[in-house]
Amino acid sequence: MPRLIPAALAVLVLAGCGLVGGGEASEPPAPSSEAATTTPPTAEASPTTEATGESSTEVPTDVIDLGEHGSYGVVTLALDAWDVRVDWPRDPDGTDLGEYIEAHPGIAVLTNAGIFSEDLTPGGLLVADGEELRALNLADGYGNFHLKPNAVFEIRKDGTAAVVDSTAYQAKGVRQATQSGPALLLDGEIHPEFAEGSENTALRTGVGVSPDGRTVYLVITRTYVNLWDFAVMFRDELGVEDALYLDGQISQLWVEGHAEPTPYLGPYAGVIAAYPR
Repeated sequence: MPRLIPAALAVLVLAGCGLVGGGEASEPPAPSSEAATTTPPTAEASPTTEATGESSTEVPTDVIDLGEHGSYGVVTLALDAWDVRVDWPRDPDGTDLGEYIEAHPGIAVLTNAGIFSEDLTPGGLLVADGEELRALNLADGYGNFHLKPNAVFEIRKDGTAAVVDSTAYQAKGVRQATQSGPALLLDGEIHPEFAEGSENTALRTGVGVSPDGRTVYLVITRTYVNLWDFAVMFRDELGVEDALYLDGQISQLWVEGHAEPTPYLGPYAGVIAAYPR
C-alpha cells in the first residue's frame, strides 16, 4: 500500500537542465530508448525552504510515497473552492515566478505551464481568461511536446476542467487552456509510447482532472520517475482518467506560505495559478 503523508508543500524545486532544440525538456521522444541514468538524491523539501510565517491560505497538499515507483507532491484543487487560471504575461524576458507572485495578490499556488520554446513563448495553445494568446500546435517534431498524442488542459466557462487530446480540442466554452505533451492518460489509457520499467527517468510536473471535471490535481515528482510510473500514479492513486505532462527538470510548484520560487530555474513562459474563491 502507498504511504500517504499529509504535508504543507514547500517550494519543491526541480534542479536540472535547460531547454534543448525547440525548448523541450531534454528527453528523447520514446521513454524506453534512454540509457540507464544515475539514481539522483530525493528532492525533499528542506528546512531552508520553509517560510518563517504562517500561511494565510490552507492549500490541500499531500505527499504520495510509492517507494521505487516514486514520491509525488500533490496539490488538490476543487474548482468550487479554487479559481484556477492559465496566464502568459508575454514578457520578452520570460516569466519569473517570484515576480509573478508579487504582481498577483491573493495567489496561493503557481507552477510553470507546459513546454515552451527557446524564445520563451508557449510551445502550443494558451488561452487566458477567454483570450487565445497562442494557437493550437498540431505539428510533428522532436521531443516530449510532439510525442503524440499530446493534449490540452482546459478550464471551461461552466466551471469544469478537462484534459483532451489536442486533435479533439474545441475552443467553444474554454476560458483557460495550456497545451503540452505527451498526454499521460486519455480515457484511462496510458500513452502508447510509454514503457513499464523504462530507465528514462527525470523530475517532472503534470496536471490531472477528476472524472467529473470538478477537481484539478497539480503534481510534482520528488524523485526521478519514468513517464509510465507518473501516469500510473495519476490513475491508481488519484483516480484520474485524463492527465498531461507539463514539463521536467526546470519546473517548480509553489504553495503560498512557503519560500519564494528559485529564480535560476526560470524564466518560463505560461503559468498555471490558483486563487481561493
